[in-house]
Amino acid sequence: MKKILIAGGSGLVGTSLTNLAVKKKYKVLSSYNTKIQNKKLTRFYRKFNFLKMEECLRATKNIDCAVLCAVYASGIKKMSKGELYDQNLKNIIIRSNFFEACKINNIKNVVWVSSSTAYPPKSKKISEDEMDFNKSPYDIYSSIGISYRYIESLADHYNSKFNMNIKIIRTSSIYGPFDNFDSKKSHVIPALIKKVFKEKKLKIWGDKNVIRDFVYVDDLSEVILQILKLKKNYKLNFSTEKGTSIKSLAKLINNLSKKNKKIIYQKNKPSSAKYRVLNNNKISKLIKIKRTNLREGLIKTINWYKENLQ
Repeated sequence: MKKILIAGGSGLVGTSLTNLAVKKKYKVLSSYNTKIQNKKLTRFYRKFNFLKMEECLRATKNIDCAVLCAVYASGIKKMSKGELYDQNLKNIIIRSNFFEACKINNIKNVVWVSSSTAYPPKSKKISEDEMDFNKSPYDIYSSIGISYRYIESLADHYNSKFNMNIKIIRTSSIYGPFDNFDSKKSHVIPALIKKVFKEKKLKIWGDKNVIRDFVYVDDLSEVILQILKLKKNYKLNFSTEKGTSIKSLAKLINNLSKKNKKIIYQKNKPSSAKYRVLNNNKISKLIKIKRTNLREGLIKTINWYKENLQ
């Protein structure tokens, strides 16, 4: 089987993808920077710092295909203040180094896990051809969205000038086992799960009517390995394609955790974009997809949290 490099293999997506690639009998090399989350997979990991070009070159040597899911992320509080210079700079450097290292080491087949934060605002499901660089991203995502747009343009450059096949998957809010439950950096689902078990009341930041499109991490991993097989350098959306309000999400997590905490909505706290749901028509025509519904995915994530972090 082909040798696959999973850059950022110790994060939420990387851990899931490493596990799946091993099960599917790939020859796997996964990177970690600070720690390996799934200790059962330790023998497939090596430590690399992709901020350093020489380490990117070492990681990509003798590799057949690669997935780039390494990312510096932040929570809604930091995004609302726009304090993202250091984070965005690191994300750009990592991807610049990685694309160049792949070019030098002749890795043509690459998948980069991008984000729907690059899209301009829309009150309906947004499709790939509605990416408009002349329209700004949502204000709350402006800094991140602009940097991701630049990286997409950089991937286009390598595809056109060096005959590479860098495919881009734009995804929505990812969740699942091995998520980041750090209160300062976690996204909405891990934040709510942690609160429902650790706090006396379930306090929800911002607008309860915000609509989000969530995707279970193992579904995304399956899709990534299928996208690797595509010969064209597609840009594809992937999500559940179903919008869920923060209010409904909070009630569901409260119910599934069997804690039944009093829910308090803090309107004075930062809130994300009002509506963000992806159109999945394009990817659904290219590959077969099995999606985990939100209830089932939350049960798996809550059970993992109780067994590992509570």
